[in-house]
Amino acid sequence: MNIQTSNVRPVSAIQQERQTIEDEKAALQQKVAQLTQDKTMLMLAVTDMYEKNLKLEEKNKNVMLATTEVYELLLTLLPEAEEPEE
Repeated sequence: MNIQTSNVRPVSAIQQERQTIEDEKAALQQKVAQLTQDKTMLMLAVTDMYEKNLKLEEKNKNVMLATTEVYELLLTLLPEAEEPEE
């Protein structure tokens, strides 16, 4: 029986490659965990900003309504414009 040994790698080399792959896998899992946490924080921040925007829109609406009321009140206090004489 003729066995070719040119393609045979030492067990230690295979174990080292496996350890390297496991280390890379662990690093990638850590990155995924960090990115997932970052995504969650961003989603919470966007939600918070959206809620603040809704509150500001409501306040803006109230200010516009109040401004309209003041304007209408001021119009009633102005003297009537006289018709121009021909």
